[in-house]
Amino acid sequence: MKSLLILAWRNLWRNKRRSLITMSSVMFAVFLAILFFSMEQGTYERMIDSLVRYSTGYIQIQDVMYDEEPSMDHSMLLDNHVWSAIEKEAGLIDYTVPRIEHFALASSGSISRGGFIMGVDPDAELKLNDLPDRMLFGEFVVQDDPDIVVAEGLADLLRVEPGDSIVLLSQGYQGVTAAGIYRIKGIIGHSIPELNNSVIYMAMGTAQWFFGADHRVTSLIVMPHDPGQTNRIAQDIGAQLDQEWYQVLTWEDMLADLITLMQFDMAGTMVLLAILYIVIAFGLFGTILTMLMERKKEFGMLLALGMKRMQLSLICFAETLLISLAGAMAGILLAIPVIAYFYYFPIELSGNLAEALIDYGFEPILPFSTDPGVFISQARVILIISLGIGLYPIYSIFRLDMMKARQ
Repeated sequence: MKSLLILAWRNLWRNKRRSLITMSSVMFAVFLAILFFSMEQGTYERMIDSLVRYSTGYIQIQDVMYDEEPSMDHSMLLDNHVWSAIEKEAGLIDYTVPRIEHFALASSGSISRGGFIMGVDPDAELKLNDLPDRMLFGEFVVQDDPDIVVAEGLADLLRVEPGDSIVLLSQGYQGVTAAGIYRIKGIIGHSIPELNNSVIYMAMGTAQWFFGADHRVTSLIVMPHDPGQTNRIAQDIGAQLDQEWYQVLTWEDMLADLITLMQFDMAGTMVLLAILYIVIAFGLFGTILTMLMERKKEFGMLLALGMKRMQLSLICFAETLLISLAGAMAGILLAIPVIAYFYYFPIELSGNLAEALIDYGFEPILPFSTDPGVFISQARVILIISLGIGLYPIYSIFRLDMMKARQ
């Protein structure tokens, strides 16, 4: 087999120009495919990461009615029943983050805007995200802090700054009126524009007092050590809880609409990549077909001298694989530094496209993914194409007439 591979490699360089052109076409196809796929994968990863860290987490435990009708009346009591279910999976869980999330009307002077109050445990929240590092002015809330932190966009709308006070009005647990005046401790900048224009952070104890919901939360976020174990952990916790009162949701459940949109968008990219690879496949097939026509007399002589058809067909098959995989490897090596650069320095968008992304609540940038699967998937496609095309030389050699080929 080693001798056959050596012969196949040497045969490729008998016509260097043709081999280099074919390898170059495969290389640029793989390079472009990796760029497109990495950019799209990176965009999705950035969206999901932002939403997981600042909104949903990987797993949430909620009241069974909260997902369909979010309200304080459907908050849940964080009691021993919940904690015992979590403790049974403690080896797989990194940490938990309790939250109270509810809408409120925020007012400053004659200006009123809708806000989204997020009651947080500052210590637990610090493990999940980098909120304290996003502070533009002042400091983030601490345990039992009576003050609040307002997002930059909402502060601009209300025309307030640290040290000012705003009035918050909402509906608390079991219909009680939730109202209070709170001093702004700091202003925070958010990467998600939707949150940047609405969120108000309160310490957990302050939020529970405001909504009249002692020892209650709207959700308990569970973060696994390994995100790949998310579904398993969610199923195990759900089996321990009373399903009449509690439900366990994964980020895929909570972001189902976004995932559907991503899959639809990915389908469009796959069509474009399929067209690209079809063109490359025909180019590769044309090269192999030309090679067979030019060497038909040579094949006839080799067979007449006693070379077995299987050996000859394996050499031609190996030539197809080598020329394809060499181009694919060159494309991967060319893409690695480019992807690495854009991973650390993502493309910043502007104009209408940037505004459209901001309207959907996402950062106006094009990040790239360094997931090894991005590179492996393109090499796999080229391997499949070359395996398919490589069958034609085998078919041709076994049907070759030695007498006609030698003429």
